[in-house]
Amino acid sequence: MFCSHCGAPMAPDATACAVCGKAAAVLAAPAVNLDKPSPHGLSGDIPDGVKGWSWGAFFLNWIWAIGNRSWIGLLALVPYVGWIMAFWLGFKGREMAWKNKQWDSLEHFNRVQRKWSQWGVGITVVAAILGILAAIAAPAYQDYTTRERAVQRAANQAADAAPLAGGSSIDSNADNLPTSLRTVAGLLERKTGAAGAGMLLDGQALFTGEDARWQFPLRSFKLSGGKEAILIASSGGRGNSCETLFYFLLADASGVTPTPLFGTCAPQGSIAQRGDTITIKLPDVNRASTIVFENGVVRADGQVVSLTGMNDPSR
Repeated sequence: MFCSHCGAPMAPDATACAVCGKAAAVLAAPAVNLDKPSPHGLSGDIPDGVKGWSWGAFFLNWIWAIGNRSWIGLLALVPYVGWIMAFWLGFKGREMAWKNKQWDSLEHFNRVQRKWSQWGVGITVVAAILGILAAIAAPAYQDYTTRERAVQRAANQAADAAPLAGGSSIDSNADNLPTSLRTVAGLLERKTGAAGAGMLLDGQALFTGEDARWQFPLRSFKLSGGKEAILIASSGGRGNSCETLFYFLLADASGVTPTPLFGTCAPQGSIAQRGDTITIKLPDVNRASTIVFENGVVRADGQVVSLTGMNDPSR
């Protein structure tokens, strides 16, 4: 028992306070919650105005649970359980928050929970709006990218089909191909004899391999230093699988030196010369391939073509 004036303890049967001497009515001592001090002078009771639906707990669930020390709400992160826990937090969240945190007053509690609800609803509305905009914009963007790819593909195809600037066309299937060429290394001519077709240089067989019967000159190009580059076509005996490959004969007064075979198997293309550089453009499956012959080296799309057993024109 306590004095109503000074708050000093009083015996149950005392009629006056031993400290202040005043006779007074006595107050019962409030119950003490040893687990959690109650600033409201309550013993864990839920006052009116606490219970109710919490949009903050429903929408923000596990985030709200951390902020309000209601750790069971972390079950919202568990697959399949999350939605059930979200609804449960919506119904019981305010009560758990009241019990699990210290609040200055019921007004303080409601003010904080109101902010949680405002943030939860606001974030959800913004996310929904962004989702709707994304659903509208995604097909439009996909159509745009599809059209752009189509335009780019058409541009690439047009560029691939266009001949080299200042160049001319080549066609290994043309009817007016030369049967002989006068070169700095001698007379290069295509002959058909008992051993089959082949190329002769000053009457001597240039090559005697199996591919020799499929080879014939197309065009010669003058180079500096008295040299000459002669473009040769060859099917290489590959038939329908690869209609035509090409190689150059680099000729000077001492003879000729062949480059490796190159090409895309296409018999037509375009060719241009600038100084000692010869460029050939041939159609490929996806787009054109560019071959550059310079200083005796062949590069296809920037990569040096090295001589191997498969691309040796003398085989």
